[in-house]
Amino acid sequence: MSIFNYNAYNASGRRVAGSLDAVGVRDAVQRLKKDGLYPLKISEAGLEKGIGKKVSSYELALTTRQLASLLSSGATLSDALGVLTKEEKNKRLKAVLLHVRDEISEGNSLSNALGGYPDIFSRIYTGMVAAGEAGGSLDIVLQRLSDYLEVRYRVVREVQSALTYPIFMSIVGIGVLLFLFVFVIPKITAIFEGTKNPLPSITIILLWITNFIRYYWYLLIAGGIGGIWGIRVFIKRPSGKAVMDRLLLKIPLIGSLMTHFYINTLTGTLGSLLKGGIPMLKALEMTKGVLNHTVFNEVIDRAISDVISGTSLSVSIKKWEAVMPPVVCHIITVGEKGGNLSDMLLKVSETYRQEFESGIKRGLSLLEPVMILIMGIVVGFIVIAILLPIFELNRIIK
Repeated sequence: MSIFNYNAYNASGRRVAGSLDAVGVRDAVQRLKKDGLYPLKISEAGLEKGIGKKVSSYELALTTRQLASLLSSGATLSDALGVLTKEEKNKRLKAVLLHVRDEISEGNSLSNALGGYPDIFSRIYTGMVAAGEAGGSLDIVLQRLSDYLEVRYRVVREVQSALTYPIFMSIVGIGVLLFLFVFVIPKITAIFEGTKNPLPSITIILLWITNFIRYYWYLLIAGGIGGIWGIRVFIKRPSGKAVMDRLLLKIPLIGSLMTHFYINTLTGTLGSLLKGGIPMLKALEMTKGVLNHTVFNEVIDRAISDVISGTSLSVSIKKWEAVMPPVVCHIITVGEKGGNLSDMLLKVSETYRQEFESGIKRGLSLLEPVMILIMGIVVGFIVIAILLPIFELNRIIK
């Protein structure tokens, strides 16, 4: 079966649009007529990457949780996917689920069917589904997957919401300063430029900045665009990304936040994979694909080599005390000895997620007064640069 988009008239003569699943165009027409609709146009929905709305992590987590609940209630996989396609509002995800259901009906496995859409279902997703199918615990694995996706979505939203306020304030502050330098300050400083008296150094600096912004603004724009382009090109290179990753970890507040974020990601991803039945080596390789950070990828690479040679994960992690705190190594050791490593890793992940969120809040509480202080210094500089020559003119007049 396939998804067909349609435009039709209902019984009252109003034009409506929607989609439905059918074997072909003729079957779609018959279904529409049964529903009292008179079709004008029917076309099969495409599944190309650029067609349809992008599937967000939240939508994927919700769909995964619903699929797990349906399987837990005793529904077959094909029936569960059929129910989801009727409820799904995202057209692209709905079309993908329909095609996945068709492939399962033809005898394909769920993991293989999902693997055909890597832009929606990651390697971790398909890997855990494959482990669930092999172990006969697909519903449990899907439940864990939905938990994992929701945590990842929540962490990303925390970062986005944390950056919204400072970015907005920076844009407003720069806009106000540009307005002052372009329209207000030149009218005031024109009085001083006509006098023969020597101006204070701070006023000369203000005049230079004002004239530069007024007459050479295109250089500022070109420099800003060129700087951003240069940084992006530099970061895209492996050597440049490595330098940037290591540099950010050394910045006092940002480095601590990034460490908490990547430890949360590493332990949460690895714990979820091990909990889903993925072998250690494969779980480490899949975790590396999620991290995408030079330093923490080196931690994973060393762990893979050590595990292959027979060394435990805890011993390997201890060699990276610069980025992996001793408490993490200790908890991993306890988990290995107790046979519940996946549970311990998930506990570490939850702890560092909370640390990351509280660190974001602390950083925001510090950022506001810092931005106010910077704006105060700039405004104070402008006021002093303008008032000093005015006081000098008053003194000369008296």
